[in-house]
Amino acid sequence: MKVALVGYGYWGINLAKTINANPNLELYSIFDLSKERISTAKEQYSFKEFQSYEELLGDDSIEAIFIATPPQSHYQVAYASLEAGKHTFVEKPYTTSLEEAYALINLAEKKSLITMVDHVFVYSEPVKYLKSNIQKFGDIVYINARRINLGLFQSAVDVLWDLAVHDLSIIDYLVGLDIKRVSAFTKKYGSFPNSAFGDVNIELQNGILIGLNVSWLSPIKIREMIIGGTKLTALYDDTKQDKIKLYNAGVVLNEEFGKAKLYEKMVQYKYGEEEIPKISNKMSLDNSVEFFYDSIVSKKIPMENHRGIISVIKTLELISKIG
Repeated sequence: MKVALVGYGYWGINLAKTINANPNLELYSIFDLSKERISTAKEQYSFKEFQSYEELLGDDSIEAIFIATPPQSHYQVAYASLEAGKHTFVEKPYTTSLEEAYALINLAEKKSLITMVDHVFVYSEPVKYLKSNIQKFGDIVYINARRINLGLFQSAVDVLWDLAVHDLSIIDYLVGLDIKRVSAFTKKYGSFPNSAFGDVNIELQNGILIGLNVSWLSPIKIREMIIGGTKLTALYDDTKQDKIKLYNAGVVLNEEFGKAKLYEKMVQYKYGEEEIPKISNKMSLDNSVEFFYDSIVSKKIPMENHRGIISVIKTLELISKIG
């Protein structure tokens, strides 16, 4: 299948490598407004060049477009791709507004095309493991996530739309994002126009408490999520070789106490063993791209991906209003 990549920046470089390594895909073209980036891409790949995006879309041999342009351009670039009859894969965030997201999904459905967002961690092996074993955790009590680094400041979106989108997509995939209430604190850095730090607290309708901490200001890179259940707790650390550690540990409350036991110990702690499950080391982006290809071939609309798009953008818009 001949495909084109639009955008050869930070993530576009990763996408190009992944597409090129996929035996089912041919990286037919790379398009970027920067001539310097195209020259850099030509050092790695042999591809057809186009003078404009419109010219590229007019090539009927291209079946799918991979979009890795700045977030504020996603809607316009993706809409043109779908209008031209191309299956369309979009880097996160899918769009920067809910209205635009619905418009793209509806257009794809109207034209019988596949579109999806690259919520890349949803397709990671560790997160897929958590999803398939989530019932073993008992009732989920809380999820805490930290995603911080001395990062790439984004001019188009703030740190929540850049980093929190990952954790929100994972949480939505695992337990849903049916929000009861939310509070948020964000802060800009210097004269930079967008927030560079954010703390978000969410309570879901099912009682699960969520805490998110994101920052472009940390001198160290942290990518961790703790999922606490009544039976099992997991530490998911994407920076480690052993990305998931399971703990059979928790708090036991003695709810059967009367006045005579008022001063007795009502809280007991259960210290269980640590377990490191064996998980495939297949790359997340490989899985995401393969899922897109499979959806095209099978002509199966990725409904769960679409639900994730809407849930995550709804949540980000809600946080942005109060942050």
